[in-house]
This record gives sequence, C-alpha cells and structure tokens, in this order.
Amino acid sequence: MAPGDGGRRLFGPGMLEDPFPVYARLRETEPVHFDKSVNAWILTRYADVSAVMKDRRFSSDRVTKARLRYSDKYEPVFDLLSRVMLQTDDPMHKRLRDLVHGAFTRTVVETYDGKIRALCDTLLAPGLERGEMEFVSEFAAPLPILVISEIVGIPAEEREQIKIWCDAFSTVALNFYTHLSDEQLDHCSVLIAEFTDYLKDKMAAARRKPGPDLISSLVVAADREHALDDGELIANCMFLLNAGNETTTCLLANGLGLLLGAPDQMAALRADPSLIPNAVEEFLRLQGPVQFIGRIATQDVTLGEQRVKEGEMVLPVLAAANRDPAVFERPDMLDVARDHIHQLSFGTGPHLCAGIQLARFEAKIAFERLFECTGHIELKGHGLEHTSNFNMRCLKELHVGIR
Repeated sequence: MAPGDGGRRLFGPGMLEDPFPVYARLRETEPVHFDKSVNAWILTRYADVSAVMKDRRFSSDRVTKARLRYSDKYEPVFDLLSRVMLQTDDPMHKRLRDLVHGAFTRTVVETYDGKIRALCDTLLAPGLERGEMEFVSEFAAPLPILVISEIVGIPAEEREQIKIWCDAFSTVALNFYTHLSDEQLDHCSVLIAEFTDYLKDKMAAARRKPGPDLISSLVVAADREHALDDGELIANCMFLLNAGNETTTCLLANGLGLLLGAPDQMAALRADPSLIPNAVEEFLRLQGPVQFIGRIATQDVTLGEQRVKEGEMVLPVLAAANRDPAVFERPDMLDVARDHIHQLSFGTGPHLCAGIQLARFEAKIAFERLFECTGHIELKGHGLEHTSNFNMRCLKELHVGIR
C-alpha cells in the first residue's frame, strides 16, 4: 500500500468512503505498484491506464486465473462469468459484441426519449407532492431498471426481482479478481442460479414466439447464425441487464450528490441546461461507478519502470486516472463547464462500454427533467455513505427536499 494509508487493505472497507487520497499517493509515489493483498499491479496514471486498456498484450480473461483462488463449488458461477463479453478477448469478444451492438446505437437509444421522460415524471411526482424524496430508491435505482427492462423485454411485475439478481451478479462480476469472501459467494451464487433459470425460461419463450425485445432478437440471431450457445446467451443477457441499470443508478445518484455539494454548479446547470451532457461527463470523471478493471499480461511487458511478467494481473484504476493532474486541471473539483473531458469511466479500446450511448442519454434526460420539474433541491441530513460494493461506487441513500 501507499505511504500513510495506515496499513489498510487496498480496495478494502477502510477505503470505501474516500479512496481518492490513496489513489493520489500511489499516483505520486509509485504509479505502477504491486499490491500483495490483491496479487496485482495497480496502475493509477491516466497514460498507463489508457494504454493498457488499448493494448492487446493484456487479456480481459480474468476468470481463468482468478477462479483458482476459490473453492470448486463455485464453478457454475465462474463458468458463467467466463462467457460474459467483458471477460473475453477476440474473436469471442467481437462475436458477442457484434450481436448486441445494434440495440445500443445512438440512433436506437434516442427512440426511447419520450418513454424515458415519462418515466422520470412518474418517478418524481410522489416526491414533489410530499416535498421530499429518497432520490436513490425512488428515482436513481428504478429509472434505469425500467428502461433496460423495456429494451430487453422484462415485464413490469418482474423488474423488482431482476434488480435483486443484478445486484448479486454485479457483486461477483466486479470484485472476484480482488476481494470476495466465501460468504458473499455463497449468497450471490444462489441468486445467480435463480437468475440463470429465469433467463432459460425467457429464452425458451422467445424461441416459441419471438417479440420485439432484445432477448428475442439475440435468440433468433444466435440460432440463425449459430453464433452463441445458450450459456453465452444467458451470461450476456445477464450482463446487459446488469450493465444497463446499476452503473446508471450510480451515475444519477453520485451526480446529484456532487451537485448538492456545489450549489454554484447546480445553479450553472439550471441557468444553462445545454451544459447537462458535459456535466454528465464530469460526474463520470469525478465519481465514476466502476473504480478499476482487470487485465492479464499475456507476455512480459514494461510499464513505467516496472517489469510485468506474463500471467500477472494488472488493475488499471479508472477512478485514479480520471483525477490525474497531468490531464485534468484542478482534478478534485467539480466543473460542469470543463473542456475536453476525456474520462475513462466507460473504458477505452476494444472493450469500450457497449451501453455508453444509453447511459449518457438516460442521464441527460434525467437531469433535464429533474431541473425542469423542480425549482429547488436541497440535501436533508448529513454523512452520505456509499454501498458496500467497492467496485460499483454509489451513494446508499440521498434524502433531498424538492419543490
């Protein structure tokens, strides 16, 4: 660990509320740092993080290596993870990505404009009537799951359960290559197995009677082109449902949390709503949901002054790169009018987030409607806390007064 961290485990509970000072110390003193607690090289400079995510000498197949540290009883979970596009390399990655790409282009995403605005208004209405709301549970969490469920083809009455399953999948998918306890895996494995059975039934129904939803499109295309087996279909439907809701929840919650701590920036957005898309990029830069991503060196590679050996894990820390003073002026400050925000929260290179257009568009509309429907928003209470999923940084609750 970096000097002055008090011996806290990297990415452990001690860093949960404010990991950024540790990232800054590592970036300043040892930007390519080997950490024994996670058995991986930690990268905290923007240049290194960006370069590794574009470098095909670093594999995205984290599952093969990391699963060895866990009991054999969790093999079904890791078999599933190994089929997720985020955990694969070309040509498999390209085959998986090509099948879903069409559903998330900017042109397709913008057809949901009216539906997203209507959902925003429906979710805001009860809080506006009361004059207060818990923003995360009443708005930031339900909006993305409603939108992605509409796209994928999940009935309204099943969406609450989908959210529970997605949270379990996310906990495993984002943390298995650093810290994950047997207790967490035991709990999540049961829920992921239920999720798997549910999607098997959905796929069978789609084969019998295809609809306009994404599950039907994937099943039909995969069967026609012999492109994916059922395991790959299930894994990637699970991934899309998860990626399409939880990261956007965090973006909305963290974004409003940042604005409540910077009234001048909120005033700037109210005065000039055309700044909202830029503000969304700034929220992602300053408090992006995914803190780090993993890669495996496929050959010996020199990073900075360090020699990374073949087979070793590398963790590019997106959250650290996004606050690198070599790239961003006043990196710890919120500036919704900041120029050239080339943040890395969606990744970069071949594994750039497939849902990037949907996340941006949802957040843009959400903040537009939030400001259009309210004249004032203020924080109620103190001591904001984050959820326990370290690698999905999100406020647990955000109580606000609105009028």
